[in-house]
Amino acid sequence: MERISAKSMQILLLGEHLRVRLHNERDPGDIIKDRRYHLRLYPCCFVGRDVVDWLVHHGEAVNRTAAVQCMCILQENNIIHHVCDDHMFKDEMLFYRFRRDDNTLPITHDVALVIRGYNISQRPLMNHDATPNDSIIKADDCHLVKQQQCEDFVYRSCFIGSSLVDWMVERGETNDRFEAVLLGRELLEIGLMKHVTDDHHFKDDPSTYYQFVIEKVFAKKLMEALCLLEGRQLPLTPGSPREVRKKNLSLLMGGRSIPVPLSPSREARGNEFTGFRQSPGSPDSGGSPGNFSPRPVIVREVTVDELLDNNGPYTMKTIRVMSDAVGFGFVVRGSEPVFVQTVDPSGPAAAAGLKVRMFIHSVNGKEVLHWTHKEVAKEILRGQNVLDLVVMTHFRGS
Repeated sequence: MERISAKSMQILLLGEHLRVRLHNERDPGDIIKDRRYHLRLYPCCFVGRDVVDWLVHHGEAVNRTAAVQCMCILQENNIIHHVCDDHMFKDEMLFYRFRRDDNTLPITHDVALVIRGYNISQRPLMNHDATPNDSIIKADDCHLVKQQQCEDFVYRSCFIGSSLVDWMVERGETNDRFEAVLLGRELLEIGLMKHVTDDHHFKDDPSTYYQFVIEKVFAKKLMEALCLLEGRQLPLTPGSPREVRKKNLSLLMGGRSIPVPLSPSREARGNEFTGFRQSPGSPDSGGSPGNFSPRPVIVREVTVDELLDNNGPYTMKTIRVMSDAVGFGFVVRGSEPVFVQTVDPSGPAAAAGLKVRMFIHSVNGKEVLHWTHKEVAKEILRGQNVLDLVVMTHFRGS
């Protein structure tokens, strides 16, 4: 059985979180409610224009255009739909509905698991004194999820494995402890929770600590989160945090000017992935044309110390790439550490298992963690048609 992708899971979580927030909205009036039009009743729906107003007012989108794009992404991913399936989402007086509210959302095992995990992590259940209006579990006001010390580290918003098992049995989430452990393991495997150091699977143990990672999905505004997942550009307002981050990221990636999109033409694509088949004196690493600078794929700076931390989430992997007539088929960028920026999906690097966002640890036996991407490119060019790489990637994959 094919598992739900990380992208689909996060879009489902973002949609479910928005649905719950809109259902809980009581000011100035219910956004989601039964509505009539031409003597026909449309239960549990919302008006497109009202949700656009709400998203802009709550800062989830910078403007109405961005709000519409967010909702269109949710519609394309079967989270919402027009009540008669006649329209894409528009900033108009049209009725739409969450598919969860009319039972038209295709429910697979993984989809049901994601929704169940969301409900568990968001319920105020973990605080016996919580009220029905409480939403996301706070570390300061609950007895189960709180700051915990594990060896020499203090972890925020974490819980003990056996305590969650106790809670799930007491609250009727599962029939017994065995079933609770199985549910916990599934939630961990799908990526909704994690061990604080990623060292253990979920187990009924009073000495293992875990965290829900769902809140990290909601750390960004809806506009930014969906834009990252779909790889789309949303309007920027002058001086907005996203514009500042974009400029800072450009400086971080070696002081280049703001990157331009890759050419969609076949010729440009072929040139970009010549993959270290240039002369060693070539100024660009990766064989892309001189005027092209791919958009950075690393959204957060990762240090060499983080990569080498024994308790960190990064693992090593050895990859051998056999060059074809064009080259190795990938592009690197960055400095200390260098990372894989682009991989030709039909090239030899992709076939060998190289992926975007992998960090280069060594090239043909030489450690390059403290090198620049130009130095790494020159080292690759010195080799023959066989390239031995040691890469580092997050244990959950890129």
